[in-house]
Amino acid sequence: MIRVSAGTAHVLGLREIKADADPTTAYLLNGEKCSNNCGFCPQARDSKDDGSHLSRIVWPEYDEDDVVNRLKSAKASGAMKRACIQFTLCNGSFDRAKSLAARIKNEVGMPLSVSLNVPSVDNARELIEAGASRVSIALDAANADLHTQIKGSSFDEKLKLIRQCITLFPGQISTHIIIGLGETEEQALKLISEMYNLDVSVGLFAFTPVRGTKLEKQSPPDIGCYRRVQIANYLLKHSIIAVDNLNFEDGRLTGINLPKSEIASALSSGKAFETAGCDGCNRPYYNERPGGTIYNYPRALNSDELARAIAESGLDI
Repeated sequence: MIRVSAGTAHVLGLREIKADADPTTAYLLNGEKCSNNCGFCPQARDSKDDGSHLSRIVWPEYDEDDVVNRLKSAKASGAMKRACIQFTLCNGSFDRAKSLAARIKNEVGMPLSVSLNVPSVDNARELIEAGASRVSIALDAANADLHTQIKGSSFDEKLKLIRQCITLFPGQISTHIIIGLGETEEQALKLISEMYNLDVSVGLFAFTPVRGTKLEKQSPPDIGCYRRVQIANYLLKHSIIAVDNLNFEDGRLTGINLPKSEIASALSSGKAFETAGCDGCNRPYYNERPGGTIYNYPRALNSDELARAIAESGLDI
């Protein structure tokens, strides 16, 4: 058995749900309760969640053979462009990750991202050799103190591992950064800039409080803060600016040293406000509730949405 996000299950024809945006990546989850204890995660060791959630998404179980066969069809039709498997850290999870990576590579032939708490370069190498096109080494928290407090592990050690891995496996390492855990915009963007300078792909998330987790009572990020980070993230990712072009006051992004016409041109596609991550990743409603604040648009924005997103940033651009 393997767990499949509700939206992915809908696209694969495993269940019917109402959806105004379908996932373009197949999101899969494997493993029992995690031995890690991240404060934001429903799969964490001390979480009171029933184990069915990751972020606010429900992940029902399905037969693995059926899922693999449906992935073949989804790839052939163009409905799915990538698979992404999140593994909890539990007994046998690493061997399971290798076997699933090999199966999806050999039977489906779809690009595959594997997110697992790998402890070493050798572990990352084994996953890539098995079939992963990308290995995600999630930082999540944007500074050392928060990382220790929320994830209970060493930020510096994780950063060191990312640097080692990207040197050996260029273009095949990703990380996740969650906005709203208590970091400043300056801390987040300086870390994001460092990742892009290393050629590490960044998946940008808005913190989502989930019932049963340690951080269930913490608020999601202010939308203005998130929009400012999205704008700078996009400009950094596409080398339109360097981090030195960003102005900060008390940790908040207050301006961008670039002509307004160039910023307007860069933002005109709306891509800055769409989901940021691996190619083909749109994560519909991973951080949002339908009808609520949309942090990461899972589709192209219309002109009104684009104008509103820029205005929400509060930047004079």
